[in-house]
Amino acid sequence: MCTLPCPITFNKTLETMPIDYSRPVPRVKAEDLTRERFEQEFLLPNRPVVIEGLLKGSAAYHKWSMDFFRKEMGELQVGIFDDIPGKEDRSFKSPDLHMKFGEYLDLIEREPTNKRIFLFNLFKHRPELKKDVVFPDIVKNWNKNFRFTFFGGKDSVVRIHQDMDMANVFLTQFHGAKRVILFDPSYSDLLYRYPFGVHSSVDVEHPDYETYPGLHHVKGYETEINNGDTLFIPSGYWHHIVYLEGGFAMALRSWSPHTQRYLRGLLNVGLITHLDEALRYLFGKRWFAWKKAETFRRANRAIQKSPPRKQEELATA
Repeated sequence: MCTLPCPITFNKTLETMPIDYSRPVPRVKAEDLTRERFEQEFLLPNRPVVIEGLLKGSAAYHKWSMDFFRKEMGELQVGIFDDIPGKEDRSFKSPDLHMKFGEYLDLIEREPTNKRIFLFNLFKHRPELKKDVVFPDIVKNWNKNFRFTFFGGKDSVVRIHQDMDMANVFLTQFHGAKRVILFDPSYSDLLYRYPFGVHSSVDVEHPDYETYPGLHHVKGYETEINNGDTLFIPSGYWHHIVYLEGGFAMALRSWSPHTQRYLRGLLNVGLITHLDEALRYLFGKRWFAWKKAETFRRANRAIQKSPPRKQEELATA
């Protein structure tokens, strides 16, 4: 007998359905996108878009490369993160190992690897590189204090999550290619978000419908970004990223124009994440057990309110 809130059972036909992230992300060229159009079609409706060449007016667009960083910062010791189980409900805050930046770049160009660098602040080590980055006039409320880079090897995966600050993210690919799967934040309960956090333990590419039946009711987007592409990830969107090639990207951030999401981000960063850590320290496994049980309670309530996928969808799944 199930001691936690039990998942709702579906028939075998539904259990074999792939998760639906078939919505395409629109693509536009930067020269065709004014601030007014961007606000009306994407920013205010909280709708993702790939913008081609958004940063082509910056020095970074033309100068930054694997060879550039090998030459300029190759001897720098950097923190490396690996796929280690046991942190499914929280962020990776401490690196698993350190190595020279140049050696790491050689590794991700040479072979597939799960080893990644994320939230890497280049400008902490090379402040002069700030002048290489131009903030486009596409939005007016950039958060210029947060400009982070992300590096990864072929086949490495960034598990599905939301960004804690609930900012809008402009993810620009400088080298290599990525596949990105996105889900609207309205699906958070059906994606089994842990309370007090922005993570889920579901595998959107290999869904376990028996454990997570709420995945039958979500519908997401899928896109690929290549060199020079910028993916606009709206505030609160869930994103799952697969490195198709070894490479790197930079994320610029702007504050959400939606007051509720803006305040939620401040609350997450200023209070909720610290409260979660404190309760984990005080109660250990009992705290995670409560979070897991509450996750399924919320998902089961959301399932009851969600219409099942239609038979015509089954035929094309």
